[in-house]
Amino acid sequence: MVINNNLNNNEYKNVNPEKLSIIDITFQKNPSARSFADLGGVWGVDGGYTFYTLNKYPIKSAFLIDTNFNDAVTIKSQKHKNLTLIDSNFGEKSILKQLGKVNVIFLFDVLLHQVKPSWDEILKMYSSICNCFVIYNQQFIGSENTVRLLDLGFEEYFENIPHKKEDPTYKALFENMYEIHPQHQRIWRDIHNVWQWGITDSDLKSKMEDLGFDLQYYKNFGQFPNTETFENHAFIYKRD
Repeated sequence: MVINNNLNNNEYKNVNPEKLSIIDITFQKNPSARSFADLGGVWGVDGGYTFYTLNKYPIKSAFLIDTNFNDAVTIKSQKHKNLTLIDSNFGEKSILKQLGKVNVIFLFDVLLHQVKPSWDEILKMYSSICNCFVIYNQQFIGSENTVRLLDLGFEEYFENIPHKKEDPTYKALFENMYEIHPQHQRIWRDIHNVWQWGITDSDLKSKMEDLGFDLQYYKNFGQFPNTETFENHAFIYKRD
């Protein structure tokens, strides 16, 4: 398969070519797919995976859902009449009504951040409206079972995540653990801006099988930088 990632295009600024390759494999394996939703696909990449897919494949409808839209995304979106921007936390159940049915859901670097609803509840929610999940996630290899990282305690938490204790966001997290975050209107412990979960492959597989999805593709892209217990793993799960 020839993959034309066109990384020089400013529309795909800061994207990860590994994720572009997973998108290409998804649409190669599922050529009839004509719609998708990119959950949390703005931060750090300005919707790059959404715009890449729209430019390369015959998409009839697409959705980009996040809480931090910027001018770069808004301006680029104007060239795509088949794209709907939804400024909201994709954990809100009301989002499902706005999407209707879609063929594919993108979950890139977001599952490990989800609390109330948690990562497995997110998968259950969106399984009701799609038949394919494309997941690229930092997967936990530090234990046999999935763990809520904050339950490990202060020292062990920072032994596992790729951030320092002095990082302003994480310093504020531990100083205000049960205080309400002014932006997200939930306690700091439950915000999605920090590392929340160590999800194991076996628990992800078990959840997806419970939801009726089979593994269509898997690849281990190796260790996540500055950690010893996380690796970047990619999955395509499909339900016929």
